[in-house]
Amino acid sequence: MNRRSALKNLSLVLGTSALPSWAYQWNQHSFAASQGPNTELLGAVVNAIIPETDSPGAKTIGAHLYIERMVKDCMSKEDQQAFQNGLQKLASAAMKNYQKAFPMLSSQEQISLLTNLQNSTLPEENQFFKRLKGLTVASYTSSEYFLTQHRNYTMAPGFYHGCVPVQ
Repeated sequence: MNRRSALKNLSLVLGTSALPSWAYQWNQHSFAASQGPNTELLGAVVNAIIPETDSPGAKTIGAHLYIERMVKDCMSKEDQQAFQNGLQKLASAAMKNYQKAFPMLSSQEQISLLTNLQNSTLPEENQFFKRLKGLTVASYTSSEYFLTQHRNYTMAPGFYHGCVPVQ
């Protein structure tokens, strides 16, 4: 295994274990109304990664807002810039290949662009896709919808019965 990629993956795991308090059991109303310049693009990307089926997709639950907040609050300035550059490269690839903005593409065209990122030989594109996909999955699986509807999450599991006779 490549030592550098192992250290990056380990730092990503350790970094997400020390999440801020707003990152647990969040919903789309947890975030302020302020949105960044790439909110629409990011919404389309997360919707392509976890599309809407009989359950809500990633965009419907607000995963793109979570990701924007994570990038802003939890990444270094260099990582934030790399993430924004990756989004801009994705947007320019959509314009170059299909002459449309990424959100206007069909789902097959969006998946094709994302697959090209995933299979890219350029390390920054591949790393961007891994980070984006990881953040999308993390945001979806830590959302209030997922935890309450699919994991049977309770805020305080177990009960304390203080008035029980001791024998």
